[in-house]
Amino acid sequence: MKARRPSAAKARDAAEVVNNLRRLFKAIQEYSKAIFRRTGLSGPQVWALTILDREPALSLGELAQRIFAHPSTVSGIVDRLEERGAVQRVVDREDRRGIRLSLTPLGRRILRKSPPPVQLGLRQALIAMPASRLRELRRSLEEIVRETAARQVAAAFFEVDAPPARVEGERVKQHGRLGAAHRARVSPRA
Repeated sequence: MKARRPSAAKARDAAEVVNNLRRLFKAIQEYSKAIFRRTGLSGPQVWALTILDREPALSLGELAQRIFAHPSTVSGIVDRLEERGAVQRVVDREDRRGIRLSLTPLGRRILRKSPPPVQLGLRQALIAMPASRLRELRRSLEEIVRETAARQVAAAFFEVDAPPARVEGERVKQHGRLGAAHRARVSPRA
């Protein structure tokens, strides 16, 4: 059975949605480049600093939850921030086995000179929408994800530094790099 061709109006609407998504992706890329030029940090690193500034003494797992990323991804982000002297790992006073993360004075200075993370602007724009439109947008995007190859991508906002992930038994391509310190701790996958 042959698929029906969409009407001209529907095809134009679809093209405009794709163009608007491309504009958003491009704006996010450009904004991330501006953050890097200003601070030498990636967007995910600035987001981690922002969260640690607002909620000091989080564990790595708690920070991963706030960022909506896998703990191994956040571990790599924190490793790089620690290497730069922006974050320090401190033994938890209540549970000596635990580690808490905190900003250093350098981390606070970097954060002060950085533009706010892109996530804040996106979140504010979404929250400004009427609840019914936001719910419909969420459902529509979920449907697009289900109907495309995007459903196979583990794509939390910060998977840029993640090792290859497995989704439903498949190897999923992740774009980005793997830090040397993190690579040394991760066993190769088959």
